[in-house]
Amino acid sequence: MSSSEALSRRGLLAAALTVAALAGGCFQPLYSDSTASTILGSSVKTALRGVEIPEIKGLIGHYFRNELVYELDGSGDPDAPRTSKLEAAVAESVEVVTVDYANGRADSAVLVATITWKLTQNGTGKVLASGTNSVRVPYERSSQRFATVRAARNAQVSAAKNLATIVKGQIAADLTS
Repeated sequence: MSSSEALSRRGLLAAALTVAALAGGCFQPLYSDSTASTILGSSVKTALRGVEIPEIKGLIGHYFRNELVYELDGSGDPDAPRTSKLEAAVAESVEVVTVDYANGRADSAVLVATITWKLTQNGTGKVLASGTNSVRVPYERSSQRFATVRAARNAQVSAAKNLATIVKGQIAADLTS
């Protein structure tokens, strides 16, 4: 390698590091205390703590609510000031993936859980964010009934946790934009 090639490589490296250093100042973490919610006027963290989540029907709705309360606030303190309210409805279906033709039973299935939600501001009723999200959770079915029921229950809990994580991210992103 000649000295001119080494010099040009060093120049490229220096330019790349300079651009990276300048661009690094533009990044702002979503969940930091200093990230402001443009809609509610407080930090995103405070706005997420102020979300009221009423009971949601169904097993997935129950686990979704519990997981989302933990994701948003961590405590579920009923006395905390609530600035917004999340209304949600959950639908679920099961798709049979494979069938054992010898005995006519489904070997595996996929739970499809869909949640439709809307975040409204308390007092004004203004819609702050809304969406529909779906997750697919596969599980094995067995000839033993209890094992199949338990696998289906585990799939519902897993679907609720995944939906809560997705909805939290969408709410936080919508509150900052």
